[in-house]
Amino acid sequence: MNEIIEELLATFRTERELPYLNGAELFEAFAAHCVLHQFHEERFAPDSHRTGGGNDLGVDAWGVVVNGELYHDLDGVKNAVEGLREMNVVVVVVQAKTSASAEGKVVSDLADNLRQICSRGAISYTASPEIVELHEALQVLYDHHHLNTVGSPRLEVRYVHCGPEANEDLAAKCRSAERTVEALQRFESVRFEAVGSRGLQRLYKLTNRKVKVAFKWPMKSPMPPMEGIRQAWMGTLPAGEFVENLLVDEGGSIRKFLFEDNLREFLGQSNEVNEGIAETLSDEVQRRRFAVLNNGMTVIARSFDTSGHECHMSDFQIVNGCQTGHVLFEHRGRLTDDVHVKLTVIEPEDEGIAGAITVATNRQTLIAKEGLSVGQQIHKDIEEYFQTSKPPRHLYYERRSGQYDADRAITRTRVLKQSHLTQSYAAVFCGRAHEATRPAQLVKDPKLRIYHPESPPIAYYTAASIWYQVDWLLRNHRIDRRWKPARFLLMAAVAQQLTEGAKLPRSPRRARALCDGLLERVWDRDVVERLVCAMVPHLEHLWSSESGRQRLGDLVRTKGFCEKFLRSVTGVVLE
Repeated sequence: MNEIIEELLATFRTERELPYLNGAELFEAFAAHCVLHQFHEERFAPDSHRTGGGNDLGVDAWGVVVNGELYHDLDGVKNAVEGLREMNVVVVVVQAKTSASAEGKVVSDLADNLRQICSRGAISYTASPEIVELHEALQVLYDHHHLNTVGSPRLEVRYVHCGPEANEDLAAKCRSAERTVEALQRFESVRFEAVGSRGLQRLYKLTNRKVKVAFKWPMKSPMPPMEGIRQAWMGTLPAGEFVENLLVDEGGSIRKFLFEDNLREFLGQSNEVNEGIAETLSDEVQRRRFAVLNNGMTVIARSFDTSGHECHMSDFQIVNGCQTGHVLFEHRGRLTDDVHVKLTVIEPEDEGIAGAITVATNRQTLIAKEGLSVGQQIHKDIEEYFQTSKPPRHLYYERRSGQYDADRAITRTRVLKQSHLTQSYAAVFCGRAHEATRPAQLVKDPKLRIYHPESPPIAYYTAASIWYQVDWLLRNHRIDRRWKPARFLLMAAVAQQLTEGAKLPRSPRRARALCDGLLERVWDRDVVERLVCAMVPHLEHLWSSESGRQRLGDLVRTKGFCEKFLRSVTGVVLE
């Protein structure tokens, strides 16, 4: 391993708070981080994707991207496909070796093993639980093959090593490996690549870069000067150019995080409006009129530069046009050169102006009025409260995707996405640990009052603190990784024990008092570690007593099992 890779690993260890991983484990997590980021540009926990241990059949890490979201376990994949009408899937497999030279036999052996892992039948080789889980996740995808869009599913395999880039012999081995797995006829495309030291350095640099796009936009005009607006442009461009250069990442997946500031989620292809958009694209005559039949896209960019026809844009959000963007992506095969889309790009001077634009451009939709205001304010309040936290209790709420990426002083594992915060709050304060893997549904449940404008921000910070502490224990192997499927249940149990079963009061003043007391104990890592370690035997006993020895991941998604466990650990005494 050369000095540059060693330096990058040291930085990665610090940024990801992984002090207890040995060298090989750290390199596997690093390789997973670099490779998976090609297919999912949002923040994720790379160590969660490692298989670890023996009998991994050459698979050191894996991930499945479904419609732009990244998953690392069977439960995640199951939840992802539930209720879908179509799916775009990328399966990513990583083998990581610290050796200073690449071996063709490694590629051949991996291809042979993947024929087993990716087959419909049982794996005939001895395989670790993590590899069995990958196999089972693939079965779920195969069961829903009728939902696949054009070009889906894809298999992307990377052999990461510390030697020079692939020579002709190694490249030939990769092509042979592709043919071996393609013979299964389970994937629309299979790609094997060897990534050497220089390639790995390039991938790592990309992980630290904000999303930047370059595209040609000849048909544009500047808007007149306006107070609070640095610049604004409007015009049309080929829809294919928009999809290829703005909407999709290097791995070909849609950048779902570009729509986070949009006030309406994608409603699915079968929605009446979206069916109409699709019909327009299917009609050879109508699609040439797409620019006048569709409202187009509104983009807010923190940085936009243009010189002639060339445009460069970074740190941007699509605040209006979520439905159009997703339908264009799904029907990108029909986007001939004569299909154009309207585009408006605005570079505001501050976030207040950006928020006003988002609200104004969405008034034409059927979004409830209250959703245009307070729904955004509570997230700002939570973000500001997190920013008041001081070391060693400092955490950050990522209200906008990637907003902290440029600040290298911020430890990545201390940044929570909205989905993480939703899961934490639901598990800790709403009694929904069994449903925590479904954050989108939880937010929509009015009885839970998640992100209610009157809820105190300290409650979200408290739930996030418990999430961080339990995640740290799992990430650094202070508790066995096999308990990871029960992490939300363990979080709920920690809160239950440290508050003696007290519920979060509706009164803001009383809620703050409860959270203040809880935080004092939660940020004592020794207390949390001893408490979790004392509860794990109860979890193991309850799991083993279940008839048929069901998967833990399935059991923790049932209300009955979670309630039994929480009752069983009531009054657990710390040694």
